[in-house]
Formats: sequence, structure tokens, C-alpha cells
Amino acid sequence: MRRLFLPVLLLAAASLSAADPAKDLPKFQGGDLNKYWTDACARCHGANGSGRDNSGKPLPDNGFDFTDSRKANKKKDSDWIKVTLDGKDKMPAFKDKMSQADVEKMIPIMRKFAAK
Repeated sequence: MRRLFLPVLLLAAASLSAADPAKDLPKFQGGDLNKYWTDACARCHGANGSGRDNSGKPLPDNGFDFTDSRKANKKKDSDWIKVTLDGKDKMPAFKDKMSQADVEKMIPIMRKFAAK
């Protein structure tokens, strides 16, 4: 019994570490993209796009700071589409969560943070 338990435990631990970070993210079902930002994107980018919570502390998986207009405005729309759909670094891929057309509609939401 003990010999069987350890391999099962190791297998379970390995599967947890290889888990898909986007797995628990909601799929965009159409409708309000601002609400989708709150439900999916704000987890890492923050409600205000800064990668910080409301008290100013960095989020655990803080993402790109859209409020840094110097950096954000250098990015082309095609860059945002590619990163959103394919993922990059800690950013999970959303290609199974959103269509390219929906990501294109999301870009003004991302860009509004840099405009402030």
C-alpha cells in the first residue's frame, strides 16, 4: 500500500504544477466586455489596469501595467491581439476564451487606462 501511495502523490503534485493557468478563467459569452475585464482580466491587471489591487499592492500575478502610457502606447493593436490570444510569460492564452474579433473590441478598454 505504501509503495502505491507515493507515486500517486507525486503524480498528483506534478499535475497541479502543470495546471493550465487559464483553466479557471471564464469564457467570453458575448455582451459586456467591461464586465469581462472585471471577471477575467482584472485578476492580474487590476480593475484600473495597473496590475495592482485597490490599495496599491501588486497583484500576485500582476500583469502588464496599462497605465504606463509610455510603454502601453508603444504597443500596436496587433501586439495586444497576439499576446491576448497566444499568451506570453505569465499571461495565459485566451484563444479558447475569446474570438479575435472580441479581442479587437477589447483593445479600447486596454488603451483607456493609458489615456488617463
